Amino acid sequence: MKNTEILSKINALLGRNVKLEQMTLDNGTVVEADSFEVGQPIFAIDGENKMPLEIGTYLMNDGNTLEVYEIGIIGEIATPVAEAGEVEMAEVPATLEEILTALVDAIQPKLDELQAKIDALSGGQTAMKEQLSATASKHTVHKPTELKNTAKVEVASNDVQARIFAQLSK
Repeated sequence: MKNTEILSKINALLGRNVKLEQMTLDNGTVVEADSFEVGQPIFAIDGENKMPLEIGTYLMNDGNTLEVYEIGIIGEIATPVAEAGEVEMAEVPATLEEILTALVDAIQPKLDELQAKIDALSGGQTAMKEQLSATASKHTVHKPTELKNTAKVEVASNDVQARIFAQLSK
């Protein structure tokens, strides 16, 4: 006797009615289980014969997918994901060159913006250098020569530097 037949007889003796669930696969095969839950035994029915369902993936008539990871035992039952309308998929570039081109195209506006900022800063720096050069050429700084304690320096009334040297030479 098979396990399900023994179980049916025991339950009949105990006064319980055993009802096994049956479902049909998309290929027309009828399968039977105590309940269609993970870990439950599952059998393929061929007339009066019951055979444990082989390892594999089976599509059921209700759209669910039945996975058998171990012979005769339900491994997983997956419900198909309902489509929420058509989802547009971006075209995937086929080659590395196309991927790199798409990447460069995506970052090019930011690179152009940064280059414009660099150019503006470089222009400002050039203008500042020209202004400093023009200012430096107007005021020539002379290094004082070594003064002896006896030397006298004539003081120009508006020249601060000359006054300082005059004080030092005294």
